[in-house]
Amino acid sequence: VKLSVDAFHSVGLYAAGYRHFHLDDCWADSERNASGFLQAERDHFPNGMKAVVDYAHSKGLTFGLYTCAGTQTCVGGRPGSKGHFREDAAVFAEWGVDVVKMDWCHTEGMDPQETYSQFSKELNRTGRPIHFNMCEWGKDAPWKWGPKVAQSWRATGDHTPIWEDTKKIIAERTQIPDDESGGPYAWNDMDMLETGNYRQAAHANRKTGNMTATEYQTEFSMWAILASPLIVTTPLLNCSKTDQIAGNFTPGACRPSITPLQKKILLNEEVIAINQDDTPAGRLLKDGEWMIYGRNLSDGSMAIAFYNPSEVVAKVSL
Repeated sequence: VKLSVDAFHSVGLYAAGYRHFHLDDCWADSERNASGFLQAERDHFPNGMKAVVDYAHSKGLTFGLYTCAGTQTCVGGRPGSKGHFREDAAVFAEWGVDVVKMDWCHTEGMDPQETYSQFSKELNRTGRPIHFNMCEWGKDAPWKWGPKVAQSWRATGDHTPIWEDTKKIIAERTQIPDDESGGPYAWNDMDMLETGNYRQAAHANRKTGNMTATEYQTEFSMWAILASPLIVTTPLLNCSKTDQIAGNFTPGACRPSITPLQKKILLNEEVIAINQDDTPAGRLLKDGEWMIYGRNLSDGSMAIAFYNPSEVVAKVSL
């Protein structure tokens, strides 16, 4: 993890404006400690999680961790936060965590608004400013009640690196009413970016990326104009002697590396600036076989995105 924090700088993410490092599911040990608190997986983090958080902070990054509202986490089956909200909020604050994502697996009989509100109160109780990201996949319209509870929330289902799935995520996000489309401290999260991921990046849903360069550019552009958090999910280290995509994996020294396509898209500072503007999210201006989205920016200009989800080339102008 520390090597990936270093690579965050080496591959250009920090210079382009990215400032947050996050560990999703599977960081936690299979058991809580004797006092009932979460602990980092002991084999992988022998010095505990606080040492890792401190290292990320020393490199100018904020640090986030994952938990789940139910009895177990979604992928790794690690301890969930149900019945331990106060303990988990306290340990996150003690470690210096800056962002907490709470998933929604194994939550039978639980109500999202009530549950997330309870955990939000426990985070606030710690006295540490912690960005709270809710993840119930947009099923209970969190854009209506989320602003009083969290700073961002998943507005869609899970995103995989398949073009049909990317189009589905954009369509789901577009259905949110303009007056609930998001703003400062209340962002609709379209899930993690899969930009440039092929065989080098395993997905929890067992999907291998097959999108074209243009489709990946479209993904990044639509996440930007719709003001979704830009959460990059890709290996920042190539630990093979061969190319991380083209060749068969051959063990070698790990070195910082993202692909040329990923550098072209993910480090585009003009698009990043549109995403990071503190104005309300973009909105659909023209519907049809091809679409136009627009976002009013704080300098008085407007960002425009042309989006063509069809398989037919469209020639358009504005």
